[in-house]
Amino acid sequence: MSNHLTPKNQNDTSSLKAKSAALRLLSYRARSEKEICLRLQARFTEDVIHRTISALRDQGLLNDMSFAREWREKREKFKPRGAAIIKRELRQLGVDSNIIQETLSDFDDSSSAYKAGSKYANKLSLDDGSIFKRKLGRFLHQRGFYGEVLGLTIERIWRELLDQSD
Repeated sequence: MSNHLTPKNQNDTSSLKAKSAALRLLSYRARSEKEICLRLQARFTEDVIHRTISALRDQGLLNDMSFAREWREKREKFKPRGAAIIKRELRQLGVDSNIIQETLSDFDDSSSAYKAGSKYANKLSLDDGSIFKRKLGRFLHQRGFYGEVLGLTIERIWRELLDQSD
């Protein structure tokens, strides 16, 4: 009896290894289908990757809509960003533009800007209003907040902090 693997056994072994590698990646955090594909490309054939992605999708372990929603929720909770930045991040992670659009359809930039700005504003000095507003504005702008949302958030936080200090 030979120790050599037949092509079918090699394929089964590759599939198991690919699935194991994908599950290991998913154990750290949720990922998009494209992320998994890219990470598996160096080690596995296109056919093995396709079967692995399909199996994970069928088992409910890989779902770009769920991934995009989770990404958005974590951003809103831990590192608030503007919709434009979240959209760019999801696009870079390989999420389809229709899924991104649906995920961000009810996104509230004002609420996220306020949450991000409130945390940062407590670190700033209230001695000079123009310096305070400029620093807070720069901070919020770097996180993807623009235009009216930016201006209204800065003014709201400034007024609230002044009211607290009286």
